[in-house]
Amino acid sequence: MKNYRWTIILAFLILNSVAFAQTYAFKVLVSKGKTEVKSGEAWSAIKVGANLNASDEVKVAENSYLGLMHASGKPLEVKEAGNYNLADLAARLSKGSTVLNKYTDFILSSEEDKKNKLAATGAVHRNLKMALAVFLPQTSEHFGDKLAVSWQNPGTSTQAEVIVMDLAEDELARYKVEGNSLLIDLNDPKLKGTQHYLIRVVSKDGNESANCGIKRLRGNRKTEIETAWNEVNTSFGEQTALELYVQAGFFEQNLLLTDALTAYKRAADMAPEVEMYRESYEAFLQRLGFKN
Repeated sequence: MKNYRWTIILAFLILNSVAFAQTYAFKVLVSKGKTEVKSGEAWSAIKVGANLNASDEVKVAENSYLGLMHASGKPLEVKEAGNYNLADLAARLSKGSTVLNKYTDFILSSEEDKKNKLAATGAVHRNLKMALAVFLPQTSEHFGDKLAVSWQNPGTSTQAEVIVMDLAEDELARYKVEGNSLLIDLNDPKLKGTQHYLIRVVSKDGNESANCGIKRLRGNRKTEIETAWNEVNTSFGEQTALELYVQAGFFEQNLLLTDALTAYKRAADMAPEVEMYRESYEAFLQRLGFKN
């Protein structure tokens, strides 16, 4: 009888340990339109931040979208309408980096937490005294090879020039733009090899911004970020809007503000039909103090 009792207790402990070891299969980062999950018998609406199990089934309606993060650290977009078994979706994924999950948690954190992080570090330096407001910190460090420059012109012209200079204000490159944004490739032969840039935007109707200083990362700071980036980079492949959105969280948490701006903006431009990407970009501009 005693042995039987110990057998029951041991079986109970094993079952509980297995239950506690079980984790979610996917975490929901983005949901647009009508998306539902079936756990057991009932369907329910999918909410951002929810955990989905491998045994669940999801339904994506026409013109809807899901951005998921697998527990292994691999982002997944579901854009085609239909029903999907999450176990099947997981089986298609290559291996990602579980380190990325801590940045996923940051992305899903509250707006207040994100504001407090920026405020506590004193990371934001803006110059909004000029007529044309360019959405870049007054000075910032930059890691990547792409730099998104956006601005707001109080005038009526939609044409502008983005001027890139060195610290002596000698012009390196000048780009004519129709609209209010430009994605600069820092590997442009005119720019490559320069460590410090000054960015100025001048509209056709004469309004101009202050100079914004961009410093390419060097030394220990660059080594630190490269190490962190290499830990998560295996999760990225096709440069989807979802991947850029996750990258924005990585850069923001590491206080690389212009890299974060670039990733948020590229995600919003790549998937304009997914309102959440545009809203996240606008929210980041608000956290930086560029917009109300």
